Formats: sequence, C-alpha cells, structure tokens
Amino acid sequence: MQYFQDYIYNLVELFNKISPFLILGFLISGILSILLTVEMISKYLGKKSFSSIFFASLFGVPLPLCSCGVIPVTAYLRNHGASKGSAASFLISTPQTGVDSIMVTYSLLGPLMALYRPIIAFISGLVGGALINKYDSSSNLVEKNSCDEDCCIEYDSKSRLIKILHYGFVRLPLDIFKPLIVGLLLSALISIIIPDNSFISIGGGILGMFIMLFVSLPMYICATASIPLAFIFLEKGFSLGAILVFLMAGPATNITTITVTLKILGKKSTAIYLSTIIVISLISGYILDLILVKDYFENQSTHLHHHYGILTYICSGLLVLIILNSIRIKYFFNNKKLTNSSIESKNQKNTFQIYVKGMTCSHCVDSVTKSLLNLNGVKEVQISLNLGQVNVAGKDFNKDIIEENIISLGYTIKEK
Repeated sequence: MQYFQDYIYNLVELFNKISPFLILGFLISGILSILLTVEMISKYLGKKSFSSIFFASLFGVPLPLCSCGVIPVTAYLRNHGASKGSAASFLISTPQTGVDSIMVTYSLLGPLMALYRPIIAFISGLVGGALINKYDSSSNLVEKNSCDEDCCIEYDSKSRLIKILHYGFVRLPLDIFKPLIVGLLLSALISIIIPDNSFISIGGGILGMFIMLFVSLPMYICATASIPLAFIFLEKGFSLGAILVFLMAGPATNITTITVTLKILGKKSTAIYLSTIIVISLISGYILDLILVKDYFENQSTHLHHHYGILTYICSGLLVLIILNSIRIKYFFNNKKLTNSSIESKNQKNTFQIYVKGMTCSHCVDSVTKSLLNLNGVKEVQISLNLGQVNVAGKDFNKDIIEENIISLGYTIKEK
C-alpha cells in the first residue's frame, strides 16, 4: 500500500512540475504554427547550399514535431524541391527538441540544459546536412510538385487566435498525449522501485553514454515525453552527459524512422544521418560532463518535493482537461468510417478510397492531404487517422500516382 501511495505522490508531483511549462509551450507552439508553416519553410530549402542547411536546422529546433510527425513533413519538403542536405538537416534537428520540450526541460532539468539541448540539436542538424551535401553526390531527385490553384494553403474563416489556440491546445496535445502519459507513468514507477544513485557506478562517463545510446536508438519516444524519464534516470545515477545522449538519440532515431529515411534520402545519407546523431550526442555529452557536475542538477531544486502555488494547480487542472479532450477526440469522436458519399459534391466527382498504414498524427494527415491536393485531378481529400482511411475526390486523377505519392511520404498501402 505504501508503494502505491508513493507512486501516486511521485506521479502527481511530476505532473505538477511540468504542467505550467507545458501549457506555456503549447501556447508558443500555436503561435509558431502560424509563423513557421511547412510552405514557408520549403521556400528556404531548395538549393544545395549551406544557407538551406542552416535554415532547415534552425527552423527545426522550435517546431514541436516528434519522429513520427517529422518523417512525412520531411518527405513533403523533398517532394517540393528541398535538397538532400537540407531535408536531412531538418530531419535531424526537429525531433530532438521543440518549444514544448524546451519548456519541460527547463522545469525538470534546469535552464542550462534547456539552453544546451536546442543548441546541440541545431549543430547536429547543421553538421549532418553539410556532410550529406559533401559526400552524397547522388541526385535522388524528387519531382517538384506545383500547385496552380494554391491548394497547399488552407483558407478558412477562422481567426489567427482561433488557429493558434486550436493548434496549441487541441492538435499538438492530440499528437503527444499518449507518449507523455506513458513517460509520466513509467517515470513514477522507476522512481519508487529503483533507489536513487543505483547506477552511479556505471552511469557516468562514456560507459553511461553508451548505455543510454543502446537504450534510446531503437525505441520511439517523443522529445517532450522523454524528459520525465531523463529526469528519473538522472536521479538514479546517470550523468548529465548520458542523459543528453538519451534526449538526443531517443527522439531522433528509431526503427521506423531509419526505414523511411532509407526511402527518402538513400543508404549513404541515412548512414551519415545516423552517424551524425551518434557522434554528436557522444561528443556533446562528454563536453557537458566536463563543464557541469552532478551538483548542478541538485542545485536546481529539481527533486520532487515542492510547495506549489495556485497557478501550478490551475495549469495542472487545465492540462488534465486538455488530455481528456485528446482522449475524447482520439477514441470517441474520430472513429467514423468515411463513405464516398461524404466527399462527393453536387458535381458528382469521381471518388477513390484507400487504406494507409503508418499515419500516426495530425502532421501525417496534413502531409498526405497537401501532397495529394498537388496531384492533377485531385480536388478534395478526407482522412480518418484512426482507421487509416483516405478518400479522394476529383476528376481524371490517376489512382496509381495517388498510391505512389502516399508511398513516397513513407507510408504503405494496406488492405481494407
């Protein structure tokens, strides 16, 4: 019974600690969704130059895209003319961090880690993109799609404020609430079953970094959800450098990402992509251990016992409501099967229904929708994310090209 009480206590403490910063991160992310659109970013990534790599890595740092969401966005950028180097730079820097994860890093790991982490993400993207431009001369060109009817731009009557609030407090939480919940539950569990400093003999130096690298490379975990786990690993004896390796390699690499990267960038660029993340994470972790000691973490008052004010409890309550709303949308609101009649207009357009495997978040839906709307003859697209169902309407479109376009984004076609 005492273990259960300790578990609930630690879970609530973790939740209270991150909630104000995560709410702020959601709000800033909503603002960035208006300022940094995929279409705007694609304008800077077309040339095989250092400037395109620089902007790709720079834009990727604040965007709240995890490894599942960054894949289709990167493929979309490639399909719209982004060079291999800039696409790889974006693919490396983006999943490692984001405004929401920077805020949570600040709350649990302190201001220096919150600053150091995005800087290293930017540098790793810069290095990876530059190496690919230098050593991968294969063109692997993707035909640049054009849209004569501005179909890539979303026109609606919603104000900017509504769009900001919808993205920050509905759409973004919908993408991250599951890994966030899992991360919090697992962190609270580890905190009570493993004594503090249990891994201090193996968690420091290069050995600790390689352990974190081995743990993080194959697993999928988003940048924000990885932070509670990193916080607990730090309490159990791993060094700050080892924790940084976990925070870099975990969100940026997993089996699915590697598989799709092979399609988007090719074998040589994928090898450079992985090598860059591994080498930069180890070097940056080693440097971090040289300039900071464990006392830094202890001096940040990051242990779980805190006295919280009314603002913290308001933010925690708001975060609970946001998560409950995400659960409602995910499991109760968005499970209706699409029918061809739902997409047909008065003009009786031709319709095509297909089932897609691998779409996991709202950014996947955006990438598929925008990419299909660029194809000749496609006038309307509806997607059921939970069912993996895509309905297309238009006139004189080519079904084979639609399937090829979806596959080019890193997805697979599945049977009904």
